[in-house]
Amino acid sequence: MNEVRIDGSLGEGGGQVLRLAAAFSVIHHVPIHVNNIRAGRSPPGLKRQHVSAMNVLSRVFDAELTGAVEGSSEISFAPGRNVLDHLSIDTGTAASITLVLQAVVPAAALSGTGLSLEIAGGTDVPWSPTFDYFDLVAREAYKEIGIEFEIVSGRRGYYPRGGGRVSASIKRCASIRACNVDGTRSITDVAVVSRCGALPRHVAERQLSSAVSALESAGLRVTDEESLEEESDSPGSSVLAYAVGKGAYLGGDAIGERGKPAEEIGRGAAGRLVQDAMTGTSFDANVSDMVIPLLSLATEASKVRVPRLTTHLETGLRLSSMFSSCRYRVEASGAGSVVSVLP
Repeated sequence: MNEVRIDGSLGEGGGQVLRLAAAFSVIHHVPIHVNNIRAGRSPPGLKRQHVSAMNVLSRVFDAELTGAVEGSSEISFAPGRNVLDHLSIDTGTAASITLVLQAVVPAAALSGTGLSLEIAGGTDVPWSPTFDYFDLVAREAYKEIGIEFEIVSGRRGYYPRGGGRVSASIKRCASIRACNVDGTRSITDVAVVSRCGALPRHVAERQLSSAVSALESAGLRVTDEESLEEESDSPGSSVLAYAVGKGAYLGGDAIGERGKPAEEIGRGAAGRLVQDAMTGTSFDANVSDMVIPLLSLATEASKVRVPRLTTHLETGLRLSSMFSSCRYRVEASGAGSVVSVLP
């Protein structure tokens, strides 16, 4: 296939376009050129986590990479062969580690060898999944389609100093499995984990308590709850309410904000879980954005119920069709939608 040229303003015009395009570039072994990167964001152009993700992929796959500097709105990437199976990288800021992993995990898993990665940066920062969400919810959903990895946080990293440390071990994936979870399901049992760093322990405890109360008020049963105090360079906190198992991959997370009560943070995370769980879906909206576009790589058709068709998911599906002959269909169904991916 010739170079795939992509308009980065596609959909919401965010960083997801570049992350997914880069992963598909490696998987399909096709060069890409992306312009108008993050045109829908202010300020536009590459941020540190996008540069870090592209540098990881460039080094691991011996790629030709141009334009990978902060603020750039245009990038070219031509992957070569896999030359590394271990890499350490420090973003130097609170750049989101989980957003880097969104690009690197599928690319490394489907490249034929896997990857061991040590990365420093932000574990729980704005506009990205928290580390706990990526570990406890997204990782299990990736496993459902055949992508397996382990991640461990040795230290939490909050804005602005970062300093979080994560070790990732990404296994080789021979092929993507089709996924058919289009029926409705009823969620009753959920869990909550709340953390804070460089803040009084009661911050995590208050987040936890308010999340549990909100979940129980919605008719859900909290079967496991945990509040933890972490070491970190900057003060920060996070909370995750989640239901994972028996075909369910649902989570709602939130991070602490200066001037916002811990109770409000906890209720926010609980509310996000409840909103998606009440639609009877198997995948929450964020997991859907990450996983469903990869179903274009399966050999059989997939059908997945989602809470709603997000712009991120629609963009991901459009990107997947640029790299393959896959087709997709979205049908309203009850309180949610059913997405069919036809390779």
